[in-house]
Amino acid sequence: MYGNYDDAYRTAGWFGTDPSRLLADHLDLLPAGARVLDLGMGQGRHALPLARRGCRVTGIDTSSVAVQTVADVAAAEGLDLAVRRQDYRFLPDPEALWDAVLCFGLLPMLPVGEVGPLTERLRRWVKPGGLLFITAWHTDDPSFGDLPGPWEPTGPRSFHDPAADRHRFYLHPDEIIDLFAGWEVVHHREGLGEPHRHGDGPDERHGTVEALFRRPVGPLVDVPTVLYG
Repeated sequence: MYGNYDDAYRTAGWFGTDPSRLLADHLDLLPAGARVLDLGMGQGRHALPLARRGCRVTGIDTSSVAVQTVADVAAAEGLDLAVRRQDYRFLPDPEALWDAVLCFGLLPMLPVGEVGPLTERLRRWVKPGGLLFITAWHTDDPSFGDLPGPWEPTGPRSFHDPAADRHRFYLHPDEIIDLFAGWEVVHHREGLGEPHRHGDGPDERHGTVEALFRRPVGPLVDVPTVLYG
C-alpha cells in the first residue's frame, strides 16, 4: 500500500541514522520507562535510541528487512524492543494505551482515503496525557503537483504511481492542527526541511510538517476527521 522498502533498507541509513530533531528536542517529556509505539520504524533510527534510554518500545514495519535489521541490533544490545512485521491497518486497539506514539513520515505515503482512518487510530491509541509525534509533507513541497514519473492524481492532494504501487499525500499548511483538534499543541513547525539524500540518490528537500501533540486528560471526544478540500 505504501511501497516496498526491502531493497532500500539493505542500504544502511536510508532515511538517516540520527533521530528526528522533533524527537531529539523533546525526549525529556517522555516518562521513565515509557511505553512507545513506533509506526513504520524503518531501520530503527527512533526505536533504537528510545530503547537505549530505557523506554519499552514496540516497532512495526511492513519491510522484512527493516524488522530483521532492528531485531538483530536489539538482541545484540539486550534492548526492551519488540519488533513486528505488520501493517498498521491490522494492528488492534491496545489493551493498555501508549505513553507515546511515533508517526514519522507515514502520512505522506498513504492514499487520501487512509489518512482519516489513521488519524482516528492515533487519537484512540495515545493515553490521556500521552504524546503523539508526527511528521508529514505539505503542499509547499517542491514536488507537489510536479512528481517525476508516472504519478496519477487520485484525490485531493493525493497521487499514485501504479508501476511501483506507491502513494503520495500532502497536507495543506496548518491542516495537521485540525486533524487533532482539542489536543494540546506542544510543538508545531512547517517549512522547507533540510536537504538530504537516500543512498546515492539525488538531493531532496521537502515541505515538512512536524508536530507534537499531547492528548488531553479526560474522556476522549470523538472528533470526525474532515480533510480540507
